[in-house]
Amino acid sequence: MEIEGGMTMDERRKNFFTVDRRFRARLGRLLPADVLAWAKPRFVEMGDLAANFFDPRAALADRFSPTLRTHDRHGNRIDRVEYHPAYLEMARRAYEFGLVSMRYDSELARRFGYLPYVVIFGLGYVLSQAEAGLYCPICMTDGAARVLVKFADPALRDKWLPRLTSRDFDALAQGAMFLTEKQGGSDVGANTTKAVADGDRWRLYGDKWFCSNVDADVILALARPEGAPPGTRGLGLFLVPRTLDDGRRNAYCIHRLKDKLGVRSMATGEVTFEGAEAYVIGDVGRGFTYMTEMINLSRLYNAVASIGSMRRSVYEAVAHAKEREAFGRRIIEFPLLRRVLADLIAEHEAAMALVFETIRQLDLVDSGAGSEDAAVQHRLLLPLSKYYTARLAVWAASQAMEILGGNGYIEEFVTPRLLRDAQVLPIWEGTTNILVLDARRAMIKEEAHLGLIEATRRRLEALHHSDLQDLRGPVEAHLTKLLDDLIPFLDGQTEALFAGQAITDRLIRVTQASLLLDEAQQNPDEIPVARYFVQKHMTGMLDSKAADSIIRAESESLDGEVGD
Repeated sequence: MEIEGGMTMDERRKNFFTVDRRFRARLGRLLPADVLAWAKPRFVEMGDLAANFFDPRAALADRFSPTLRTHDRHGNRIDRVEYHPAYLEMARRAYEFGLVSMRYDSELARRFGYLPYVVIFGLGYVLSQAEAGLYCPICMTDGAARVLVKFADPALRDKWLPRLTSRDFDALAQGAMFLTEKQGGSDVGANTTKAVADGDRWRLYGDKWFCSNVDADVILALARPEGAPPGTRGLGLFLVPRTLDDGRRNAYCIHRLKDKLGVRSMATGEVTFEGAEAYVIGDVGRGFTYMTEMINLSRLYNAVASIGSMRRSVYEAVAHAKEREAFGRRIIEFPLLRRVLADLIAEHEAAMALVFETIRQLDLVDSGAGSEDAAVQHRLLLPLSKYYTARLAVWAASQAMEILGGNGYIEEFVTPRLLRDAQVLPIWEGTTNILVLDARRAMIKEEAHLGLIEATRRRLEALHHSDLQDLRGPVEAHLTKLLDDLIPFLDGQTEALFAGQAITDRLIRVTQASLLLDEAQQNPDEIPVARYFVQKHMTGMLDSKAADSIIRAESESLDGEVGD
């Protein structure tokens, strides 16, 4: 069967992991030697699966979206979502690979003490270069498991955690988060779904408007108990099983599936709770606080999906530019196009540095190895990483499409799917403006920016490589100016709030610059990327020699599949 780009199901592409030299180097810097030795063959396996198993099936699952069968032939309500076989094959392989279960594997915990999220999200980064839709249910399942571990009573946790973290696809319970309501959206405190106590359980009544992985087995939903105060403080968090213990459908209906622009392989629907049986998680008055744990993890998944999408855009753009000839030359030789390719590669690497720093801080917090400063930095890095990389993913997909020209606009190639799938990333888990405000709250309430800025300063002060000395000054100058401009933003001055996103963008870019410089000091091969990024954003200059080095390294990486 022919799919994107004329590729057939039995053709093979290069391994997405082994041709990504910079990512392999990043894992070497971030992972302990014993974890890296164990993880490396799994990354190689996922790289091959992403390129040659998930990618062709993702094209089919995108083309043949799920459908909702509301009734059986006898007129009984069944609300069954029916998927193309390609999606089910992808889901089985992903869950049985361990993308959720690894984090909860007791044998791995005994072996390593703590399996870093760098491994889990690194594997997700490789997968999401091929398929974005399935990555959402994986995120939801992991998030539901995390909430149960942290907040549920032992009986509820012990009942559902083994199924949420199973590697047996037939025994697996997938998770979902039903949060959005028509009148709510970003304003979660406006939600009206009602919770009524019924003995040792609850009954939920109300509508949920945008429910991803709508046919999940385990739903976490916010609802307001009778008599609870308005706003988010009055919301409880409830676990709603799809199927009751006696095998009956729970009392909710799926009205229809959304006809989405992208991530079409995954079912998103509209749901009404009609007295659905539910079980409260933790203190019924702290539901929104608990749900925030899942939202924050989802934001990190979103950022990982964004950099995965960006990487695929880089891959397609560079691979095409190396082969395409126009006006008697390969187009990769034209200076204007080289500028676009250098921008794509450098912005992707800077985004990678930002996201994996956020993941590293999460690992410090979860493992107990970090200080309170790590938790505060993570609190700020999360909204910054999510919104910034999401917008970049849309930009990168558009740039890759343009480089491919007319072919890039045709659905037989992957670039239209990349662009359609990327468009949801700035919307899921909080829009850009919501996340800028969330970052501002972290800066006001926890002074989170101070730790982030101090870490940036430490990285700059530690620079000693002679080829990096001229780059330190421009970053320090931008940091000094940023500190001045943050004051009216945090004070709430109208003009500063109007320019709020520009200010947080600057905080992100200064952080990225220091991370890239630190990486370049550890590995001089990365100096051209750091130089290009700093010159572009801190001095307004474009370094064509650095661009040449960046593009040459990426081109050579795509030519080979070096696994070391």
